[in-house]
Amino acid sequence: MTFVLAVIWLFLTVAFCLANCLYVGSIWTTVCYAALTGILAICFALYEKMRRWRLLDDVQKVLEDRDISAVDESEIAPIIRQLRLKRSEEETRDRRVTESYRNLAALVSDIAHQCKTPLTATAMYVEMLPASAEADAIGKQTEKLQFLLDALVKLSRCEGGLIKENVHPVMESVETLTAQALSAVVPAAEKKSIVFSVDIPEGLTALFDLRWTAEALGTILDNGVKYAPENSKITIAACRYETYVRLDILDEGPGIPEEEVSEIWKRFYRGKTNRNASGVGIGLTLCRMIIQAQGGRVLCQNREGTGCRFSIFLQTFQN
Repeated sequence: MTFVLAVIWLFLTVAFCLANCLYVGSIWTTVCYAALTGILAICFALYEKMRRWRLLDDVQKVLEDRDISAVDESEIAPIIRQLRLKRSEEETRDRRVTESYRNLAALVSDIAHQCKTPLTATAMYVEMLPASAEADAIGKQTEKLQFLLDALVKLSRCEGGLIKENVHPVMESVETLTAQALSAVVPAAEKKSIVFSVDIPEGLTALFDLRWTAEALGTILDNGVKYAPENSKITIAACRYETYVRLDILDEGPGIPEEEVSEIWKRFYRGKTNRNASGVGIGLTLCRMIIQAQGGRVLCQNREGTGCRFSIFLQTFQN
């Protein structure tokens, strides 16, 4: 089409030159030439624009796997075939990487599960030993190994894509969720004389996976116990709205600096003022992933100097 338009333009130019030679100074010759050239330029611009739209539409069809037969007949068919091949290679590579992560995550979980029995037995034997420096050292190393295994399991869950595949939300009791999460942190809270205040309306239910959500809530409670001072209080309160349930966790710890509120959800992030605390910075990342996998969300409100408030929003209906 471009060649045809060029030939027409060349013909008009030759005709204009001949007309000027025969009718020198004729204004109509110039006007006609300018009009025809302008029409030709407009037609060429419209053609190129429609051609670009058609090419983009063909590419979009390929990307969306629709109407491939029409694309095969287009002038960019060779490019489209290369694009399809490249996309197929990338999809194959992504599947292999995802499968590798899943296999690695499953392997890590299996190893951690197999290690729990000897670690539990070691901890029991340590408690039976007479008090001594050696027994204390063995106990500390056992706790450290358990901590590292727990961190490794959490990391494998984040990397392996296991959460979305294994989270199955159903209508559950929020009271049961809170009780299950509290059971894991009460022993550590008792050592610091931290008390819990729970205000959950009777019969309150929401849509969530009990086991996974209890782990997410337990992570927030564990952080509250870890950073809250002795003889303080952690408050857990829930209320129902039209489409969701809000679960608030308030502690009386040092709070979170304003500039770090948006950073705490990042993987391996450690607060600047809490570098010496135990943990590897995976817990809150895993917590957010669990809640978001169920269509919910989790937020943190800064209360620097007077603790902080974590809010978990759980849906009350299936989308």
